[in-house]
Amino acid sequence: MEHAQALEELKLAQFGWATDRQHSLRFLLPDARHWVSVKFWGKKSLVAFRYGKDHHAVVGGFILHVPDTSPQGACGQAFEKWAKPWLDIFDVDIAHDPPQAAEWSGKILDIDRLVATMATVANHDQYAGAYAAYPAWPGACFVFGMAIPARGELDRARAVRDRFATEVLPKLQITTTVEPKESY
Repeated sequence: MEHAQALEELKLAQFGWATDRQHSLRFLLPDARHWVSVKFWGKKSLVAFRYGKDHHAVVGGFILHVPDTSPQGACGQAFEKWAKPWLDIFDVDIAHDPPQAAEWSGKILDIDRLVATMATVANHDQYAGAYAAYPAWPGACFVFGMAIPARGELDRARAVRDRFATEVLPKLQITTTVEPKESY
């Protein structure tokens, strides 16, 4: 019941601005004051937050180096190539919902919406997620996304994901012209 209530709050709450430690980007979060900064295991990130003590939702973003970020889709393709071995190791099945496109900084931003199903001994849950890969700095992309564990509430999780894909990802602001020096 607590998870369902948290998802309902994320579907309706007002947005507030959040930033990374180096103030290199700004992004919106619903019910922003209840997100807590965290670190991910195994991959340094520029930014990572969880919603609630029970991780009702997580958002995160990291830098991915790409020789040429100018072709449409170069950042997204580089991210998919990077992610594939991780999906295979953890036996994650991905079901893609129809892609979404939005205007971002005078470019077309591809937004991927998906449902990930874990099939490991320790985890059998589904996650609704969305991400976008931004050509942020010369030779570097910023990959930003979110995931929500379904915990029996897949429709609610998808609704929050869709709100994030529509109202957060296209409004991300890169506030520096050079790649941030630190990841955590």
